[in-house]
Order: sequence, then C-alpha cells, then structure tokens
Amino acid sequence: MKKKSKFIMIGAAVGAMTLFTATAFAYTPNTEGYDAFKAVLKANHTSGAAIDSATVNGNFTVRVDGKTVLKADGSSKMGEAGGEHNVSGDLDFTLMGIERNASLYSSGDDKVYLVDRTHDLHYQVINLDDEHAGEHREWSGEEELQDRPMNKAEEALLDFMVGDLKDNFSVVNQADGSKTIAVDISKEDIPLPLRLLMDAASAEDRVGRAHAPEAYAEWEQLKQLPFFQGLEGIDLEAQLPELTEDVAIEHVRLQMTVDANNEVQGAQGELEVSGKDEAGVTHRVEIEGAGDVSGVNATTPDAYDPAGKSVEMLDAAMLDAAMLDDRS
Repeated sequence: MKKKSKFIMIGAAVGAMTLFTATAFAYTPNTEGYDAFKAVLKANHTSGAAIDSATVNGNFTVRVDGKTVLKADGSSKMGEAGGEHNVSGDLDFTLMGIERNASLYSSGDDKVYLVDRTHDLHYQVINLDDEHAGEHREWSGEEELQDRPMNKAEEALLDFMVGDLKDNFSVVNQADGSKTIAVDISKEDIPLPLRLLMDAASAEDRVGRAHAPEAYAEWEQLKQLPFFQGLEGIDLEAQLPELTEDVAIEHVRLQMTVDANNEVQGAQGELEVSGKDEAGVTHRVEIEGAGDVSGVNATTPDAYDPAGKSVEMLDAAMLDAAMLDDRS
C-alpha cells in the first residue's frame, strides 16, 4: 500500500511539474520578433557602406467600404553621376476607374522633364534655377539626412507604447542571415497609450486641415493639362470620407525583410480603419502598400532624350501650387 502511495505521489509530482512547465511556457512572453524589430531601429545604418544608387519599387491601394478608390504602382531609379543627383521614375495609377501613366526625369537641380505617357505629351519644368532649385539642393544635401540609431530613451518609450503587443511580433531567420519580421495587431490588442496617441494625432490633423491656406490660382491652370482631364470631376471628399467620430483601427499588419546588417530591403503593410463621417455614416477604409529596394550601387537612372519630341514648358510655380493644394 505504501508502495502504491509512493507511486501516486511521484506521479502527482511529475504531473504537477508537467502542468507547471506547460503553464510557464504558455505565459512566458515570446519577444524574439519584437527584439528583431528593435534591432533594426537600433542599427547604426550610417556606419555601413555609402549608397550611391538604388532602385525603389512600390505599390499602394485604398479601398473604402470594399470599393477600390485608388491603386498606384511606381518605380524610381536614383543615382549620382558627375557630381549631380539623377532620378528617373514611372508612376501608374487608377483613380475611380480612370487610369493615368506618367514618368519623371531629373538631372541635377535644373533639368526636370515630365512625361504624360497616357497622352504622349512631354514637358520641361522651368524656373528651377532660384528658390525651387535651392529647396531641392537643401533636401538632397547630406547634412539634412538624420539617419541614426534609436537611443535608450526612445527605446524605453517604444517599449511603453507597445506594451503587451510584443507577443504580436514574429521573426523568421533565413540561412543567409536575413530575417522576415512581422507584426499583426487587431483592434482588441491596441494598448491604451497607443490609442490615446492616435486620437491626439487625428485631432491635430483635423486642426491642420481647418487652418490650411487656400491654394494658388495656378492650380486651376494646371488642372487644364490633358493629364488631369477627367479627374477634375471626381469628388475625393465623397470617395474618401473624413472619419470624425468613433474612429478605430481595426487591424494593422506590417512585414519587412532585412539583411544580415539589419538594413531594410522591403516592407509591406495593411491598415484597416473604421469610423463615422460628419453625417454619422459608418465607413471602413483599407490601405495596403508595399515597397522594396534593389540594385544598391548598381543602378543607373534612365536619361531623357528630348530629340524629335515636342516639349512644352511648365512653370515650377504651378507644381508648387498643386502640391500645396494637395496638402491642404
């Protein structure tokens, strides 16, 4: 009888230990993915090899209540030759069923060409030799690039904001040292500090739009270009309703691929937001996007050849007006 009791006690102890171990593993935070994500932010990217050229590809989709409002694909080649920053790029987008295709070629600070591939029209942007060229030089200057690793204070703030979401991160390590890092967050998982921050950002955005300056008159002239014909009748405010009440992030997903040096090679993300507009109508907005970098230090931007083409002149002030109107 004593022997039987002894076996029961041993069995109970083993069972208790097994249960304890399983419980401990079940409640032990798995932060490997989050740690990998932070490693990217903490990496000193400025200490690596200089990037003189690269190709950047991206796509972007916006859906409202299940209907695709905007779909865009773009590719850009950037490089330096003869001491000048050269850029070439293609943009293809469809806005409410209307498709447009455009290309850009930039050589240095004073040579910019725009091509309306939809209508086979060519433009040279002029008046870039004063304040506009100066703005371009300032933006492209190395002193303006503030790429630095995350410091301890920023890391502590990030840990606080993320909270228990650390378990929502995952990482897959590849044989070549690269990693695929992903985070998947549902509405119920978003911590209070992050929700408060998003509410504050949304309020600030509404205030900014309310006080935005009026667009320049040149925007009306720019809209007369064939590229914009057919687009001017689209009511973007109706197609992209401003959510003002009960705004909530329903789902967030981010995935990025980094190399062995924690340099980001590509990323893709999904964001789903719900809320009511000023009329109290509930909407659901879905945004998807992806991008990747390739051809590092092995990219040559395409050059524009105006020979044999009818090239019209386009004043830079008109483009400034368009961008200002877009921001407002």
